[in-house]
Amino acid sequence: MKRAIFALAILVFLTSTAYPCFDTYLFLKRGSMVYPFRSLVFELNAEYSINTLRSLEDSFLSMGSIYYGVARNFSVQFTIGSDEKSRDEFKIDYYGIRGVYNLYTSFMNRYTLDVIVEHRGKLTERSNEFEVSLPNIFYVSNFVYVIHPTASYGLESKDFTVGGHAGAFYTFNDAGLIGVGFEYASVHSSSYAGQRLTKSEYSASIFLGAKIGEKIYLQNEIAKGLKNSRDIGFALTTKVIL
Repeated sequence: MKRAIFALAILVFLTSTAYPCFDTYLFLKRGSMVYPFRSLVFELNAEYSINTLRSLEDSFLSMGSIYYGVARNFSVQFTIGSDEKSRDEFKIDYYGIRGVYNLYTSFMNRYTLDVIVEHRGKLTERSNEFEVSLPNIFYVSNFVYVIHPTASYGLESKDFTVGGHAGAFYTFNDAGLIGVGFEYASVHSSSYAGQRLTKSEYSASIFLGAKIGEKIYLQNEIAKGLKNSRDIGFALTTKVIL
């Protein structure tokens, strides 16, 4: 097991990658964003982005996460890594804590609604952000549809951001999937900061995911900025079921 995890870590760091919004493991299991009861999952993900093609300005991030199913309708996630910055500034300085609670699951798991509460911060400076989101997942035959509105607030920056992710995916024999996604974010600064709305960001992506054996899940995302976003980004995530 140790050799397998080490090999996967090398694979992630050698592959150009974006912080994914969608989850191959959960989609193929036709579940909500809550990880199964008593399941323990290890994840490595990374992102390489070219922010401006004209000047080849780029950035990189990499994260490691542990997921655990605390109850049948509640799971937690702990994350540590290097947030988005220039490649030569890579260092472990970021952490995140997330809880996911299933509010509703319909008959045969055709529709699920969760609430996600997350805290993100820096290890080396005072930077705290809190986010609440409501992922809606619809399962229709081999198709998966996602509508995931989000709202976050920066404690130090005073920035309030609303946005969301949406996607449509097609699954193949419970072993792989392909899909497209769309992401939107708009910063609504607080009245304290004296600014109500700043430039919004839009991006779209192509998403590929696959199950490898019984314990490994891979997903890759290619994202293209549409407005006020990075020019192009590449993402890879590897999950190991422990």
